[in-house]
Amino acid sequence: MCPTVIVLKAVVEMALLFYLAQLGVRILSFGRHEANPVYRAIRFLSSPFTRLGRGLVPGAPRHAPLLGFLLGLALWTLLVLAKRQFQCGLPS
Repeated sequence: MCPTVIVLKAVVEMALLFYLAQLGVRILSFGRHEANPVYRAIRFLSSPFTRLGRGLVPGAPRHAPLLGFLLGLALWTLLVLAKRQFQCGLPS
């Protein structure tokens, strides 16, 4: 069970880092973020969580990335608690 929790936690951490990178590129591109290939690549990599956020609240498509980020943050918290519960990574 521990390897599964650890791998899922790593995947969620990468998605959260993609969201932070997407925000950074958006800020640094001064309004031309849609033309930036790095931004589009990062948006593609974070799109599974964004689609999940869009599916949970279909009436708020503008806030789908924020909902995806919050969903990832909640999932990360649950995985940290599961890792602690199963005592993964602790020396025996």
